[in-house]
Amino acid sequence: MAAGKYNRYDDFDFSAFEPKQSSYERNAARKLDTAPKRKTTADKKPEMKLVKKPKKTYEQAKSEMRFASFQSAKIITVSLLLLVMISALLYGRMKVDELDRQIQNTKTELSAAQSENVRLNMKLDSIISLKNVEEYAQTNLGMVKMESHQIEYIDLSGENKATVSGEKTLKKETDDKDSIGAKFMAYMSK
Repeated sequence: MAAGKYNRYDDFDFSAFEPKQSSYERNAARKLDTAPKRKTTADKKPEMKLVKKPKKTYEQAKSEMRFASFQSAKIITVSLLLLVMISALLYGRMKVDELDRQIQNTKTELSAAQSENVRLNMKLDSIISLKNVEEYAQTNLGMVKMESHQIEYIDLSGENKATVSGEKTLKKETDDKDSIGAKFMAYMSK
């Protein structure tokens, strides 16, 4: 209610009651801004007018509908394309992960097989070591190590001749021309 009392003085300009600029310029008092001028009818807001859109013709409405349907078709196409691309990307990632798991499993199996191979090779080496072979030959087969008096040397520096054992005799080949080897040599020399 108190606010209502002061609103009635809004239309008046009280600047005439303010002291002149020159009278208080030299003192330390606070300088006041001049009071706002009285509102006039020109300062009032213009009235709002209602603007009506002109009605569209049938052809304009039809072309807008075509444009809207074309836009929605483009949006749907782009959305489907993005969906296909994302699906392909996810499928590829899934396949890569699956192949990585298979590689890891294969590497694990390979390392297990390699360690088994090393174990079996060590076992084989221990079984067929020279010491074990000598021991088996001496105990199970009754073999002994060879001594130096058992070694025989063959002298091949003499002339080349062949000796037939027993009562067999060698035929002298008088006709070298009749033998197969001689015929072959004659054929090759031609």
